[in-house]
Amino acid sequence: MKIELKNIQFNEQLSEETNAFAANLYIEGVKVGSASNRGQGGPTDYRASDDKGKKLIVEAEAFCQSLPPRKSNFLGEEREYPMDLESYIDNLLHEHLIAKDIKKFENKVERSMEKGVVVGVPGKEFSVWQFNIPTEQVLQHPKGPEMIKNMLAKDILPRLVGGKIVMNTNIPLKILQDAGLNENQYTKVLSNEAAIKKQEKKDKPPIRGRKI
Repeated sequence: MKIELKNIQFNEQLSEETNAFAANLYIEGVKVGSASNRGQGGPTDYRASDDKGKKLIVEAEAFCQSLPPRKSNFLGEEREYPMDLESYIDNLLHEHLIAKDIKKFENKVERSMEKGVVVGVPGKEFSVWQFNIPTEQVLQHPKGPEMIKNMLAKDILPRLVGGKIVMNTNIPLKILQDAGLNENQYTKVLSNEAAIKKQEKKDKPPIRGRKI
C-alpha cells in the first residue's frame, strides 16, 4: 500500500521533544486528510477529510499493523514495538527531513566546487581549498591543470583520511588520477556529455505560464 506525505511544513523552532509538522496525507494516490504533530512530545495525529478518506485510513492502519515491528534503541537496549500508521507517518517525515538535509548539503558542495577543491566526508562535512578565480577558469588556463594536480598530490592527498575524499565532479578524471588519487578518494566525475547536459539544464530558463 502506498502511503505518502505531501506539502510538508516542518517547523524546527517548535520541535521541542518531537518534530513539529503539518502535511497532507495521501493513501494510494488519494488525498485522505492531514497529519500533524505539535512538537511537544505528544503523538502524531492524523485525520480524514471525508468518508472515503476514513475508509482508506482504516485500510492503511490494518496494512501498517501487518508490517514487521519497528526497532528502537533505548539506553543501549534494543527494543521492538508494533508498527502502526502513526509510526509509519513519523518514519515518512524522518526520511523527508534526511533527504532535505542531504540535498541542502549537496547544493552547498556544488556551489563550493565552482570556487576550488572540495574535500570532506560525503553527507557530513567539507572544507574548500579555494582558488583566486573560478575553478572553470583555472582549468582553462594553460598551467591550470598542472597546478591543480600538484595541489592535489602535495597538499590534499596526505589529508584524505577518516573517510575524506575530493568531492569535485568538475575536475577531469585524468588530473585526479595523475595526482595519485585512487577511485576511493574522489567522487565519480561526470562525463563530458553528462556535464554538458547538466549545465544546459541549469542554464535553461524557467517555463512561464501563458498570460491570459
